[in-house]
Amino acid sequence: MTRRILTADDVARLEPGTRIEVDERTTLTASARELARRRGMDVVELDGGPGGTSATAAVGGPATPRAPAPGWDRVAARQDGAGSVPAEAAATDGGARPGTIIVTGVGVNRPGVMSELTAALGELGGDIQDVSQRITGGYFNAILVVDIRTSGEDFGTFRDKLLQLSSAQDYVVTVIDERVFQAMHRI
Repeated sequence: MTRRILTADDVARLEPGTRIEVDERTTLTASARELARRRGMDVVELDGGPGGTSATAAVGGPATPRAPAPGWDRVAARQDGAGSVPAEAAATDGGARPGTIIVTGVGVNRPGVMSELTAALGELGGDIQDVSQRITGGYFNAILVVDIRTSGEDFGTFRDKLLQLSSAQDYVVTVIDERVFQAMHRI
């Protein structure tokens, strides 16, 4: 399942008072939630998709049954206060796929480790933009910044393929959307 990331930058582009609908496929960063609260935006978390219940998260209020309109996840953003904005319409990437991922590999050093990581990225069509690698005391640490926009694959495909390389006895791979990484480290 592809996840969408909604950041404070995305919320800042919306009109004050807009209602933002967040479903189970969307991550709303803490800074985005706080900005929405400050701007009087109603952040509604949908439970279970269409026909589920919603709870007003940022503004408060009781949980109420709510059935989104047909095609709610494809509706164009309405920012006039008269309607709701599905989170994917607010997100800059439109929910399609993230543009850049951060890949880390940490573990016991041995010949071929970096080759395995880069081969997996190459098979998926990832474009490595930056690499940092260090070997200390028999252990390696690698960080790769990878552009996946032109790969034809989504974040989940990259994550799943790269996580298959992980082994507790060898090395561990993590994959994170750059937008989440940036939002986590924003002051």
